[in-house]
Amino acid sequence: MFRFLILLSIYAPLNGQVILNSEEEIRRDTLFFNSYNVKGIKILGDLFDMRIDSISKDSILADHEERWDQLSEYQLIRILSVSKKHFWPSDSLIQSVFNKSQGYSRDSLILWLEEGGVAGDERKKTKMIEANKYQIMTEAFNYFGDIREIDLSLRWYAVVASEDEKSYELINVKPKVILSQFQSESGRLDFDINHNREIGSHFLFGCPVALDTGYISNYNYDISYFYPGKSSILSRNNKVKEFSLSALGSATGLGACGGLENYALIAKYFGGSNNDIEFYQDIGSEIIDSLNSCVPELFWHGDLIGDEIPDALFLQKIDNGLRLILFLSDPAPSDKIWIKSAEWILLNEPREDQTVSY
Repeated sequence: MFRFLILLSIYAPLNGQVILNSEEEIRRDTLFFNSYNVKGIKILGDLFDMRIDSISKDSILADHEERWDQLSEYQLIRILSVSKKHFWPSDSLIQSVFNKSQGYSRDSLILWLEEGGVAGDERKKTKMIEANKYQIMTEAFNYFGDIREIDLSLRWYAVVASEDEKSYELINVKPKVILSQFQSESGRLDFDINHNREIGSHFLFGCPVALDTGYISNYNYDISYFYPGKSSILSRNNKVKEFSLSALGSATGLGACGGLENYALIAKYFGGSNNDIEFYQDIGSEIIDSLNSCVPELFWHGDLIGDEIPDALFLQKIDNGLRLILFLSDPAPSDKIWIKSAEWILLNEPREDQTVSY
């Protein structure tokens, strides 16, 4: 009974106050304080100094269950604990939860608040980005790779040329992996890969977080081979002191696959508010190795995830096909510009070690 009176005394000052109506508005800088409630929360915290998940629903009195016109005692305890943890005023939180429909809508909002609200969403997004779980693929007919490696649970986007062919844009798509109408060989299953939009794509990008769609880069008319001695500025505004890519080393034979010696592909980025911090990174060894020795081409570059640092997609000829390698800046460690985030292999014919069917 005493616990109920404390809860009632904290809930009572709601009348006559200006209250926020949307969970999107619940941020530390927009919520306002009520000294009476803060004092009440301190008293409640002294009585219920425990973790939220240690409070059992069985301890809630039956006559204080949730109804359409009132919150349950258990919901109030959770809200007041959130208020105490994040220093958010309880009256705003209570009214925001109360304005939701009874049941799932209220409970899901309380859970969102317990996880930190907007700040919690940003933390989860950061963790997913740092996990570096991305995929790329291209539209293909009679794809010979293992379709089981394609993660359709990701959020998929297509990089497409704008109507005037002056820029590349990012659009939402739903990838489709369907059985090919014409099989390359009897006894095996080939699949076609495309998406639900009628426009063709430069490539498809799978990401664990939602991205802003629209403009991401200028349109590239040429795909550049990065032979030793080649250098290019990747900055969107073509300022030299922002971002450049340079190839070093020497060619030991003719053509893109004639051989390379001491190959290095140096990304240079000037960061900081005044472009006074220099970052250098050699990604050559992540493209050129004992199995793949052809000169890479810069297939595309632009800002996929929106951190104002260009990302890059390289194309490389390999034995029996092509290889695409994506380097992203967002999930990279603080001491690096890029991290290799995804690969996509397109084969001209099935490898001998591939399974015949799925």
